[in-house]
Amino acid sequence: QNKGRAPAGVAIPKVHPLYLSHILIFTQDVAASLKFYHDVLGMKLSDQTEPFIAFMHTPHGCDHHLIALALSPGGRGFHHSSWCVPSVDAVGLGMRQMTKAGYPDGWGVGRHFLGSNYFRYVKDPWGSYAEYSADIDFVKAGDEWPAANHPTEDSLYIWGPDVPEGFINNME
Repeated sequence: QNKGRAPAGVAIPKVHPLYLSHILIFTQDVAASLKFYHDVLGMKLSDQTEPFIAFMHTPHGCDHHLIALALSPGGRGFHHSSWCVPSVDAVGLGMRQMTKAGYPDGWGVGRHFLGSNYFRYVKDPWGSYAEYSADIDFVKAGDEWPAANHPTEDSLYIWGPDVPEGFINNME
């Protein structure tokens, strides 16, 4: 009998997302996209690594970023959707669940610096990714987030396996 907090293998529930946390899209001009989402939709900058990537949140309260904009000289495209799960255990169990379902390819488990969340990216059937995400920073309604321009080495992750070849390529 297990007296610890980890579930027994036969008792592991299916991992289902709580909500859509954010999306990452490719753009040919991150600065122009930032201006559009700010001026037209009222979103605010959370963090960025110029000129490669920027993260934006709403002023009404949301995760660290609702949308991420990544530079792709090759054109527009979709990189991933990120789905909030309740814990880092759910991230790992989601990875296990997807592997058993025939989707072993991806990246993680690891932890991002920007947003602070734990992650596992799963390559989906059309070549993009679905991300299991837990414990992302939250920007409360009306709060001013201390947006900054971060060095490139902080734009992907703090720990986890090396970024797989082709992970940041625009597949569209």
